[in-house]
Amino acid sequence: MTHPVDRSGTRDSALPLLASVCTTAATAAALVVTAKAGLLFDQLGWTMFLVMAAGILGLAAGWWAFRLMGFDRRRLTVRTTVAALVIGATMVWGTNAIASQVWKTAWQRYTDELGGPGACLAATPYGERWASAITITAGEDGRPMEVWPGTVDGSARTTSTKVLRLHFDKSRIRPLTPADATSRELLDSYGCR
Repeated sequence: MTHPVDRSGTRDSALPLLASVCTTAATAAALVVTAKAGLLFDQLGWTMFLVMAAGILGLAAGWWAFRLMGFDRRRLTVRTTVAALVIGATMVWGTNAIASQVWKTAWQRYTDELGGPGACLAATPYGERWASAITITAGEDGRPMEVWPGTVDGSARTTSTKVLRLHFDKSRIRPLTPADATSRELLDSYGCR
């Protein structure tokens, strides 16, 4: 079997393109994960290491896997190029979807666990009904996450007094847990335990 040859005399193989798409997809996926995990700007050294390592592993894995499948002997076609780009984009999109579920923002976590539809605080001043008036601070530097309720029953008065603030221990993956006795009592009074 003869291999296709281009004008420069080198083989016209699909393998370099496929391996480079794997490298790009792995690098983009690593950037997505480090951004969602909060490492992108907080731990720039680790981020750069993880992104470069993912790119190198993507190149090696793509080169090896596609070579085993015989793509070093196949010509580069438009169909192969489009398929590789679609698969690479799908991998990055899927990684983003998974990372968004693992590393949620403070608002997403609160809505999913306590304040959203069907949750124990949904019909309270801390719930989804007053979502436009609720304030959530993520709690940097080891401080607990805080939640203040908004307006109640359409009144102009806010109920964000110190007694009504909820404090949660900040963990990016575990469920929210009250950080103090006042928050525990308030959650118990709404039947959240």
